[in-house]
Amino acid sequence: MPLSFRRLLIALVCVCLSNLAEAQPQVVWLSLEGSPKRPASGVVESKVQALPPGEQARRWLIERLPNFSHQHDNASVARIEQLMADGRETYCYANALRTPQREASALFSEPVLHRLPSRVIIRADRQSLLSPHLNGRGQVQLRSLIDDPKLQGAVTSLRNYGPLIDPVLSAASGPQRVTHYDTPSRMLMARHIDWIISEPAALAGLVKNDPDLPRTPTRSFEVAGPAAAVVTYVMCGRTATGRQLVSALNRLMANHAGRPWEQPYVELLDSNERADLMRLLRQSPR
Repeated sequence: MPLSFRRLLIALVCVCLSNLAEAQPQVVWLSLEGSPKRPASGVVESKVQALPPGEQARRWLIERLPNFSHQHDNASVARIEQLMADGRETYCYANALRTPQREASALFSEPVLHRLPSRVIIRADRQSLLSPHLNGRGQVQLRSLIDDPKLQGAVTSLRNYGPLIDPVLSAASGPQRVTHYDTPSRMLMARHIDWIISEPAALAGLVKNDPDLPRTPTRSFEVAGPAAAVVTYVMCGRTATGRQLVSALNRLMANHAGRPWEQPYVELLDSNERADLMRLLRQSPR
């Protein structure tokens, strides 16, 4: 084969490959503002220990969807919902809660992550003082705990904890014993307070990723009342590419019955928390 013809053939192959890459459907994955910027290539780094479980799950899934061009950006919650409804480009957001309002303008995958709801997390050295506030099932009666002057609690500022917890926090009577902090988990680890309300995996992840944080032993307890696992999904705009991606994602998850993308989350739970999660999943209608 003449050298000039060989060069021409190589050039044509390169052009074809370039056109193929350009023809890939493009998806922009949104993360909440304040999250680390992701590489535009969508390449998954090998060291993911410091990433939250939701991000690890997202990257596990993206890594196995090579027929899409994955881009990344950060946005506020309001901006994410606005972009979903825009329809000019395909935006997706992992770790999304499914609501009727969002379903009106977005597509949802099958469930991606199943998480424990927020619980009371107390320092182990103060756990004995929690006993008067437990019901027969070992769940915390939150109103009783809040009114206990011997135990100082804290919650995250400007956070909504849902219909089971928020009304109790709002209606707390007597001396205010629940402090609002930006980072109550750090206050708990430093032993400045006795208990917090948080997802156990969030605290475990914080401790795991911050070697300077004191390793204060803790124990988590369910809040008394109706409980269900927190289910999160991939949410995409209602575009043709969004439909393609959600369908591909659902097929991918159906082919991995062991759901390995959830393992990083489960590993952050202790044995009691894992048992509680399994019980909630068994009780789930799905």
